[in-house]
Amino acid sequence: MIRQGNTNAEVYEYRYVTESSFDSYMWQLLETKQKFIGQVMTSKSPARSADDLDDAALSYAEVKALAAGNPMIKEKMDLDIQVARLKTLKTAYNNEHYRLEDAITQGFPAEMRKTAQQLENAKADTIRLQQNTKRDADGKDVFAITLMDTIYTKREDAGKALLGLLGMAMNRTEPVSIGRYKGFDLQIAYFAIDKMYLAYLVGSGINPVQLGADAVGNTVRLDNCLHNLPQSVTDLESKLVQLQKQLENAKEQLAQPFAQADELAEKNKRLAELEALLNLNEKDIVLDTVPDEDQQCRSDNRQRGQER
Repeated sequence: MIRQGNTNAEVYEYRYVTESSFDSYMWQLLETKQKFIGQVMTSKSPARSADDLDDAALSYAEVKALAAGNPMIKEKMDLDIQVARLKTLKTAYNNEHYRLEDAITQGFPAEMRKTAQQLENAKADTIRLQQNTKRDADGKDVFAITLMDTIYTKREDAGKALLGLLGMAMNRTEPVSIGRYKGFDLQIAYFAIDKMYLAYLVGSGINPVQLGADAVGNTVRLDNCLHNLPQSVTDLESKLVQLQKQLENAKEQLAQPFAQADELAEKNKRLAELEALLNLNEKDIVLDTVPDEDQQCRSDNRQRGQER
């Protein structure tokens, strides 16, 4: 429509199709291709692959039936699309089925054991914190930290000493123990890729704290980590309950059969019947017809008579 030399302001486009002809098959192919393209572009289909429909050529039996206006061809094309869609759903169902089996037998039990251990550690560390926290007459925490056998009672001094010890973690593959704080072993580690220092308050569990350049701020971060232990207990208890619910839901979902199983079986059966009727399996068969002797003789006699 848009081409060099066209001076028309408007162009009309007409599409002609002929009923009971090859046109229906061609438009059916275009429709199916567009559906696959739409699925790929919008990620609406759970399928991970699609067949190249250009390779799905009609057999001679299909062309013959289509030229004769056979309505079974249209039915077969519709069934092909429906069966392909149902098989895609069945594949997605099977994949989800296998995933649920793995989650029920391995995933959820392992995660629940891990969470239960973390909960036990958090509870033990909470008790450890309570037993090793000293308070003054006003009920405020008394600060005291041991770094390399030296006890510091002022945050600024302790923070500067802590920064001075960070170099011990350089070029070390394992955390280095440098002291104790409120009943917890204090360790430091350096991560060269991230250029980051971490402190670990090690009790029944391992409680990481990211360190910065502020001396006093680092001591406050240690306190915040320990003060969050009671909330960690609550969070882990909730997580354990949620994991148990997810496990039960997964078991219920696993017990559900494929919803379209009957429909798929019925359409597959009908599709097989149509293929048998259309002789779709008889491709590339060449039938050689040889005239019998009587017919050959009569033909030879007629030819000699004409020559005389």
